[in-house]
Amino acid sequence: MNSPKYVFTSKVSSSTPTILAGVGVAFVGESVDDRGSATINALKAVTTVSTLRFDASNQGIYLDGGEVNRSRLVAHMNGMERILLDITTLGLGEILHILMAARQGEHHAVELLYAEPGEYTQDIPNGTDDPQRRDFKLTKNCRFQSMHGFAHEYQTNMKAAHVFFLGFEPGRLRNAFEQRDDLNTDLYGIHFVIGVPAFQAGWESNTISPHLHILEDQNITEQAITYCQANSIRESYLTLWDLYRQLGDERWCFYVSPLGTKPHAVGAALFLLETKGNDAPTSLFYDHPERVNKRSTNVAAWHHVTVCL
Repeated sequence: MNSPKYVFTSKVSSSTPTILAGVGVAFVGESVDDRGSATINALKAVTTVSTLRFDASNQGIYLDGGEVNRSRLVAHMNGMERILLDITTLGLGEILHILMAARQGEHHAVELLYAEPGEYTQDIPNGTDDPQRRDFKLTKNCRFQSMHGFAHEYQTNMKAAHVFFLGFEPGRLRNAFEQRDDLNTDLYGIHFVIGVPAFQAGWESNTISPHLHILEDQNITEQAITYCQANSIRESYLTLWDLYRQLGDERWCFYVSPLGTKPHAVGAALFLLETKGNDAPTSLFYDHPERVNKRSTNVAAWHHVTVCL
């Protein structure tokens, strides 16, 4: 089994990173909140910005509004010394396509920009006065599926390991289990990753508390839970490699569902890209959700990460 090779350089700041100047092209998605607007505006001030959208329903990719293939995306990056992904606004599908195109175009590094939320918007039903209630509606969930190039068909009699990164929305995990309601737990091992330390002190309870009853229903013990820094792309990437060494097998499939923070999702994307084609197969099982408008407010911190591919 191979070992992790990507190298990371990270910087955190309380204001817009000055290092953005000189970027050749920045890929962005749609802004739905304060931090998305902040990152896009910061990039527009210093470089050329290109929008990218992945449509999970038809597996199409759309560059600046027009449908393109991988070759066109590779050509769009030709001659660019610095390529940046605004992972604040891009979804996992877009991120994977850009990373694949960057590798195909023999780019040796990509840069990632992420703005942490100041606060997430809670979804509190009318008449609820429970101060401990932790309800968040951050996405409109879609059907779980994979992506071309990162798919491995599941058969009920096959052995598998499945790693879920958890976020604030237990409904996404319930949907995943409902779509795999025929699991044989003797063959199908489940593991969970929770973001600790969280973005802010106390936010880990927003993940742990809503999922407790689901974990109990699945008879999950502490041995099946790993903790990984919520805002670290590098740590989530290395956490997956550690679990892959423990659980991966050429006779099994190793599924990944990054339902937690965006840094965790990017760590998962890098892991899947690097293990693509390995003897011990890996696969993405993901719901490609639509982000809810005004899902967060303000910007708590800026992260600039360079990944050497």
